[in-house]
Amino acid sequence: MTGRTTSVHIGLQEEPDATVVTLTGALDVRSYPEVRDTLLKCAAEQPHVLVVVIDDLVPVAGSLLSIFAQVWMRVTDWPGIPFVLVSAGLPEGAIARFMPVYPTVAAALRGAELPPDRRRARLALPRAEGTARQSRDFTRDVCQDWQLAPEVVADARSVANELVENVLAHTESGAVLRLELRPKVLSVAVADDSPVPARLREGQSGYYGGLGLLLVAQLTKVWGCTPSMAGGKVVWGVLARGTPRGSG
Repeated sequence: MTGRTTSVHIGLQEEPDATVVTLTGALDVRSYPEVRDTLLKCAAEQPHVLVVVIDDLVPVAGSLLSIFAQVWMRVTDWPGIPFVLVSAGLPEGAIARFMPVYPTVAAALRGAELPPDRRRARLALPRAEGTARQSRDFTRDVCQDWQLAPEVVADARSVANELVENVLAHTESGAVLRLELRPKVLSVAVADDSPVPARLREGQSGYYGGLGLLLVAQLTKVWGCTPSMAGGKVVWGVLARGTPRGSG
């Protein structure tokens, strides 16, 4: 898959354990937003590793290289995947203090530290009566199967419910619920087909809806909204996974 901005060519290649993005051309203020958003969209697909090749990328201003540090910081919380660069001539210290830099794609695929084993579950949800209940039941069953603490299960059910209800209330789309268990956290993410970013409106003057994203913000360590490759978005929240039931 390829795309073209006014000054940067973006090439995408799917590897068994990685998405490889090759950037060619001049990185300037016109192409900066599309490059940033494309990298975030690639990360939202949750590949094992996101590799970005910048050997043939020419930043018009050195400060524009901060785009990679910005993306790295955005993906650290969610989806929490390794994000690495490939460049044989990147000046030392420019970006390497934030993320690994490898001389070749082959070296990056060999050396990139794969994340620890993760457990994932996914459920496509239609626009139908009982969809929110289905999301709650699915979240409860999966979290209990993963032996999470009861309070984590309850919070995850509430987050899933609010994210799905938000889709039903503010879009014409169905929803895809994704749960992911990492060593220290549990993430709850809901994708939809609407490109309109989710906004925390609760508490604003004239708003009389439910708790919605305010509850999500209160229950999670961090939450956010990320555009998706399909043209919609993913709204996600990350919870501390707590102590497994039965542990000392």
